[in-house]
Amino acid sequence: MPALCCTHPRTWDGTPPPWIFARGPRPRIQWATGTRCGPWDHFSNELLCEQMGRVGAMRQSVMGALAGLAALQLGLAVVDMRTAWVQARDAQDGHALVLAARGLAGALDVQSAQWTASYLALRAPGTLPAPPAVPPPAATPSADDLAEKRRQADQALDAALEALPANAALDNARQRLAGIRQELAGPRRAVDQMLHQAGGDRDLPLLRNWLAGEKALATAEGRLARGVVAIAARSLPSADAVLAGDALAARRDADLAWADALTQPPAATTAPLLDWPAPSRPDDGLAVAMARFTAALNGRRAPEEVVAALTGIGAVAGGALDRWAAVPVPAAGWAAVKAGAPLTLAALLTLAILGTLRQGVFLAVSRTARLMRDLAEGQVAQAPALLPRLGRDPLVAELHSALALYWSHARRIERETQRRERAERLLTVERKVLGMTAGRAALSAVLSALCSGMEAELEGGLCSIVLVDAERRHIQTGAAPSLPPAFVRAVDGTEVGASVGSCGTAIHRGEPVIVTDIASDPLWREFRQAAAEAGLAACWSLPILAGDGHPLGAFAVYFRTPRSPEGWMLDLARRASRLATVAISAERAAEEVERAKAAAELGNRTKTEFLANMSHELRTPLNAIIGFAEVLENDLRRVPDQATNTGYAGDIVASGRHLLAIINDILDVSKMEAGKVELRERVCDVGALVAGCERIARARAMEKRIDLVVAMAPGLPPLLADDVKIKQILLNLLSNAVKFTDPGGTVSLTATINPEAQLVIAVTDTGIGIAAEDLSKVFVPFQQIDNVYARTTQGTGLGLSLSKGMAELHGGRLDIASQLGQGTTVSLILPSQRLLTGGAGEDGRPSLPPGVMAAALGDKGA
Repeated sequence: MPALCCTHPRTWDGTPPPWIFARGPRPRIQWATGTRCGPWDHFSNELLCEQMGRVGAMRQSVMGALAGLAALQLGLAVVDMRTAWVQARDAQDGHALVLAARGLAGALDVQSAQWTASYLALRAPGTLPAPPAVPPPAATPSADDLAEKRRQADQALDAALEALPANAALDNARQRLAGIRQELAGPRRAVDQMLHQAGGDRDLPLLRNWLAGEKALATAEGRLARGVVAIAARSLPSADAVLAGDALAARRDADLAWADALTQPPAATTAPLLDWPAPSRPDDGLAVAMARFTAALNGRRAPEEVVAALTGIGAVAGGALDRWAAVPVPAAGWAAVKAGAPLTLAALLTLAILGTLRQGVFLAVSRTARLMRDLAEGQVAQAPALLPRLGRDPLVAELHSALALYWSHARRIERETQRRERAERLLTVERKVLGMTAGRAALSAVLSALCSGMEAELEGGLCSIVLVDAERRHIQTGAAPSLPPAFVRAVDGTEVGASVGSCGTAIHRGEPVIVTDIASDPLWREFRQAAAEAGLAACWSLPILAGDGHPLGAFAVYFRTPRSPEGWMLDLARRASRLATVAISAERAAEEVERAKAAAELGNRTKTEFLANMSHELRTPLNAIIGFAEVLENDLRRVPDQATNTGYAGDIVASGRHLLAIINDILDVSKMEAGKVELRERVCDVGALVAGCERIARARAMEKRIDLVVAMAPGLPPLLADDVKIKQILLNLLSNAVKFTDPGGTVSLTATINPEAQLVIAVTDTGIGIAAEDLSKVFVPFQQIDNVYARTTQGTGLGLSLSKGMAELHGGRLDIASQLGQGTTVSLILPSQRLLTGGAGEDGRPSLPPGVMAAALGDKGA
């Protein structure tokens, strides 16, 4: 199981880790950056992302599945509604066809009655021979009555055809029926004329043709009615549909049998009815009606009874059609609603489940994640409490335990973050204060910055710093940026004592003094009124102590309400007190340094002026002594036997000159320290300068049997310098080299141009050398290296110091390299700007002749 390293809960982006919702042991979280926190050996961020991805995928899958199911159910509901709509419309069309079939059945009854009456009227006594199968009618109707019946029959048929809905399957039957009616119109007119004739012979072929047309019309009407019933049965199924079809078929056969009975012998008319099939349902009335019709026809009963039997068959068909038409047909919209209602309700239920899951589960998880984020951000002040009614659920209890642990760690992280941020801000204040202290800012500004920084950390705190005077008896305000000026004036100049407010008492005791309520504390008895007017209610004061323990002042924090300090507040005040110690000590140390510096500068100026005045006062009589000694020496040389006195006079001259040289060196050092030395520059030939110094130094070298070697690089350019001071530098270097070289040794002087185009004049000896730890002393005035030669040779220790100063006046420097017992090399290096070459190179330096540059580069030039 992977470890879980949690540097901050926000790294989860508000989503809780998956182990919160899992059963089993929980990882031990250590909220520290960069530490491994848990009993496992490795933490895989990919695994965490995978688990969270699975949670998100599961949520999307569940939501998608439920949404897809709801969409499928709605789609099926739409299909069912459409099917129900179509079926309802078809049922409505079938109902209309049933009504039309009922009209056709009624028209068929009327039609049979009218042609039967017409035919019987034509068979009135004396008009046609009566068929033996049909008895004469009881009464003969008039021609007008017959015409009215025909008109009613035509109206009934027209009404039935008009009520018949348009249907392609019935077009042929309707056209055939229309054709038969059109063909039957002529015979009917002829029959009407016969009926209006009072007597005369009847046209038997015409009557047979008319009667055949009526039979054809009845057959067409029956066929159309049966076709309508068949189509209606497909759209509106019913048990009465079969009975209606059978009854219409029986009526058609009965009509044909009755028509045949009127025109043919009985044997020919009864045979079809005897072969008519029995109905499938013996209790529907059709068999009884057919039996009555057969009995009436075979029993040669009156035409009225036969027509009544025919009407009975039609009544069976009509009853079946009436019952069929009475079947309720729902409206298309209501049928569609009823058909789609179950699946629609199921879809709504699915959506409700989806909403419940989203609101009750997924949003609960999201709210839990937001709660954890609020816990991590410290927006929840109290730990989550588990309600008793939820404590029985182990999953809820486990989740609550995780949230409580999360809140605990979040609070600890918050406190740690606050502490760290406070420490960072305090470091910023410390850097600012130390920077201002190092930059020699005014002490009042430094202390004010310190007080302002502390006030920003101590919410509601007003900080001040008081200082003690030199006698350590009174306090003075050093900084109080936020305190009322009247209160500052009231406490300024207060004497330090055992019961003098918080600051005076803290300075006196040398320890912190915490006053949580000024109004009741006896230490503030003298200043209670001033504090009340300033609105101050509490004061914590810490002494500011120097390194040796003596007090420098006090750091105080005031509050406008009674308040006790917390631990971190006292730590903050102690750090402020230490910072104030640094700032005050640095300021006073700087003041001491300034005073010491001023005293040193005053002493140095006094020394310089004294040496300058004394050297002048000494040089004037010394020049007189040297002059008179030289005159005396010259005079004694002219007198015989005065060799001894002459030597004395020479000693006086040599000693005077040596003393004058020392005084001149002292005067030069004084002028150099006072910055009064000026260069008198002119163009010099380096070779001539070196040659002049060589002549002076060679005599001294020959006295000690020292070999003096001079090597000059060819083509050295002229030098812009003070030739007197350059000679003085070279003579000092050569003099020191000869002085500290044993007899038989070697002193060499070289003049070259280095790769940086600088003039380098180096003096090297094979003398005693200088120890590495003494190299830093050779340029100090009046400083001599403590060795046997320093004690046996004359010198003031000013030569190298003067030479270094004069080299720096030319913008150059003196470099020294030495090894004890091996010798010393002192190099005078003058900048390239002092070499006059007549031009400048690409880098801005004076260009050198090719030969000089080649000599300077040596092998590098190759």
